[in-house]
Amino acid sequence: MPSPDEAIYISVGIHPWRLTSENYPVQLQWVEAMLQHDKRVIALGEAGLDKCCDTPYDLQEEAFRSMISFSEQYRLPLIIHAVRTYNELIALKKEIRPSQPWIIHGFRGKKELARSLVNQGFYLSFGEHYHADALREMPEGSFLLETDESLVPIESLYSRAAEIRGISPESLAHAVSRTVNSLFFNR
Repeated sequence: MPSPDEAIYISVGIHPWRLTSENYPVQLQWVEAMLQHDKRVIALGEAGLDKCCDTPYDLQEEAFRSMISFSEQYRLPLIIHAVRTYNELIALKKEIRPSQPWIIHGFRGKKELARSLVNQGFYLSFGEHYHADALREMPEGSFLLETDESLVPIESLYSRAAEIRGISPESLAHAVSRTVNSLFFNR
């Protein structure tokens, strides 16, 4: 496999916003086909639970459980979309006891929630918008930075996060790079 600097990698999943009972079987087949045939896939997701979207919650949970199963079967990290569902995610994690990492995408919660999730084995990914106290509290190796759909350059996110954490952007980049490598490439 090429080094992370030499290739483009992807994640695949079933996002709750794009899920209907009609398209679920086709989406599930597509995800499994990608997992079996596309070597660029290094994670499952975004997948998850969202109490603020129109998709019926029971369908979201069924699809999310399928993504959890694929995550375990293919030994890939799970990138989670979570909106007002942290208690449900914690309960599912305790029930299933996954061996693969679970990463909360676009985390915007407060430091108490961040601390609780990390203590329960979740990783957190911070984008453009977040509570500075939550990022400041994160132990090294427990978080990532992301641009997602933001137009803010990743370098700007690193500069701001490094300032919040009281370290240089280079030190932060090295720390996050180690986390990325441990989650996605040294498996």
